[in-house]
Amino acid sequence: MALTGAWPIVLFLAVSAVAVSYGWGMRGTNIGGEAGAMLPGALMGLCIAVFSGSAFLLEHFYLLSAAGALGMYFGGSMSYGETVGLRSNQAPTKLGWEMTGLFVKGGLWFGLFGAAVGMFLSLLAGLYDLKTVVAIFGLIPLFALIGSRLFDRPYDEGKGIHPKIYFSRTRPEGMGVLFGILVGLAACMALCGDTVALWLTLGSTLSGGVGWVLAQWMQVRAKHPNKKGKRFCGGLSKRGLLDTWKIMECALGAFAGLGVAATFALIVNFSAKYQSYTFMSIPQLTNLPSWVFPAAFVALLALDMLKHVVKRPRTKEELDWQLKRCLINGEEHEIAMRSAGDAPPKAFLVYEKINQTALMPIYCIIPLFFMFLGSFEVAKLVSFYVIYYVVAEQNIFDRFNLFKTIWLWRIGMLGFGFFIVFAQFYWGWSPGLFPTVLMYGAGYEAITLVGSIARRSPERLNKKTARESSFKEAYGGQIATHGYFILCVVAITIFAGFIQYV
Repeated sequence: MALTGAWPIVLFLAVSAVAVSYGWGMRGTNIGGEAGAMLPGALMGLCIAVFSGSAFLLEHFYLLSAAGALGMYFGGSMSYGETVGLRSNQAPTKLGWEMTGLFVKGGLWFGLFGAAVGMFLSLLAGLYDLKTVVAIFGLIPLFALIGSRLFDRPYDEGKGIHPKIYFSRTRPEGMGVLFGILVGLAACMALCGDTVALWLTLGSTLSGGVGWVLAQWMQVRAKHPNKKGKRFCGGLSKRGLLDTWKIMECALGAFAGLGVAATFALIVNFSAKYQSYTFMSIPQLTNLPSWVFPAAFVALLALDMLKHVVKRPRTKEELDWQLKRCLINGEEHEIAMRSAGDAPPKAFLVYEKINQTALMPIYCIIPLFFMFLGSFEVAKLVSFYVIYYVVAEQNIFDRFNLFKTIWLWRIGMLGFGFFIVFAQFYWGWSPGLFPTVLMYGAGYEAITLVGSIARRSPERLNKKTARESSFKEAYGGQIATHGYFILCVVAITIFAGFIQYV
């Protein structure tokens, strides 16, 4: 669908706003962190592919879906929750330093999304060769190091030492790393004459920054009454049907998705260089067999899964925390406390540190590098399997832990994931646009609802059910949240079905 008239542009803006609003809201409801950010990134990348005007991108939508997911993954490594909390606890008239922080953090988050998608578009159009790709990815660690040294240091919480630019109170923020990567990538785009990627990066940066400021302003207005004593969505909040922080998350996705879509529409219509982007192909920058990169990527994912098998003994403090969070029950807590120590073994601490450090390379940088080398199979894995696996992992190894049938859940959900990989490798299966959107929407929402409604999930354990109290008292803010999600899911599913089958 080409952005050559008013109707396609309006539809593009609307679908993008709805899709990313849902994706960002779902991220804060179920997964969080870097992995959770992959969903809104994938949805935005998919929207760009559908409305790009390129038959190639529409057919191979998973390329931009994967690039969007990986580009959005970067931003989740920042600390931002404290900045949000500090700002939302203040009166609306005091915009404050924290709002500036949200503009910066939102800009970095979506700016890296724009950089990944923009540069990948240019790669498909033939702009980058093997030497350039290797140089760019080889410089990413250097960009990150320089940014960290300039903006994340010095930091010593015990001594109250913080960087000069600091938007929290007690946490290392990690903004400098992302700032270094973003500036470094922008410099590479400029040197390569990649104006399309530069414009998309700039527009995405502004969209993320402005979007977070506007969304946070809405949350503040919802929490604090104005001079007349009224609040934004005050009726729903007062009745306990809406959590104000969900307003911020869903609004951020809507504003940022709208801004990114508007930026891309402007590029399509006013950038002369984009006209050549209708002739695209998947580059083959190496002579390696096509199975090498996906096999290496799957091996890395399998290596990461070992963390669910090799676990260190929990300390007494951690067991108390798990009991408080309802992640274990009283009997399990009592048994585990008999052998628990006050401090974890040093060897396991090193192992966990390695696991944590490896997440960004395994789930972001390495697969993105493989895609830039021309591996469309890795893009397929990211677009469907990885985005499915991260939500499955979060639930079957955390939210569903207390389910009496937890092993059935683990066998079923992990088995489905293994089947996806097998089908792609053995049968050459390519998930279509409609099944992919179905998994992003209905699939995510169904899994999330299980954890939100089941009595033995952390959110519901020991709380009254609708039979024991009113429906409103039992589920509170989840009513509006999931009602909104379902409306968004229905909209994007109908749209995807129309695109693929009509």
